[in-house]
Amino acid sequence: SLILLNPCCIPRYRFDVMRCMLSPGNITEKLRIASLRCAGEVVVDLYAGIGYFTLPYLVHAGAAFVHACEWNPHAVEALQQNLELNGVQQRCLIHQGDNRKLELRDVADRVNLGLIPTSEEGWPVACRVLRKDVGGILHIHQNVESFPRKALQPGQDHQLPVPLEQEDKGVHEDNDIVLGAGGRALCPTAQSAWQKWAKTTGTQIRMLLQELDGKPWRTSILHIEHVKSYAPHVHHIVLDLECRPLS
Repeated sequence: SLILLNPCCIPRYRFDVMRCMLSPGNITEKLRIASLRCAGEVVVDLYAGIGYFTLPYLVHAGAAFVHACEWNPHAVEALQQNLELNGVQQRCLIHQGDNRKLELRDVADRVNLGLIPTSEEGWPVACRVLRKDVGGILHIHQNVESFPRKALQPGQDHQLPVPLEQEDKGVHEDNDIVLGAGGRALCPTAQSAWQKWAKTTGTQIRMLLQELDGKPWRTSILHIEHVKSYAPHVHHIVLDLECRPLS
């Protein structure tokens, strides 16, 4: 069976519901991607599926070109149909197969890593395809746990938390960082967990880039987007991480 979706302000999708999927819970992130200003940019979408994010980049965000990676042959077939359905097939190249074997290097202004529960296996690939002259932005999806701390039992001492690691001076955080979409009230415990994960991820990405390039890099946390609640105390978030080489 094929289903055709045409919600307001997002591209049209056609796919076999028995062999492919489309998550309605990610609609706010699709709309956010559609609102980005990507004119003239080359985007690499490491987990393209049927075009969940590839199409918003091309149809609305104005990306010049998208390299779309996908290993499910049924999703690849649907992706090709959806590119044609939206009239953007000339601005996209599909790379079918395991993206860890992707031969692209040094091409991307922006990389989308839209896989949960984690896209961590794609981080080295993202670093390889990112432009080495000016860098770019990574959109990293992750399910982050934020379980509340256990209440102290009677007689237990109140102790200050011990810092797990020193602050990484190579990871910068925007003072105007926004947590969550649509002004929703979010649990402070969850926000703290997201920020901690984001800083740790920024450090790991910076180290990967420096190892690949042999030169110092800087990473900056631009934004943390709350996409949806995935399970109790588990949230699907997206980290917008700016990566720039230091001259």
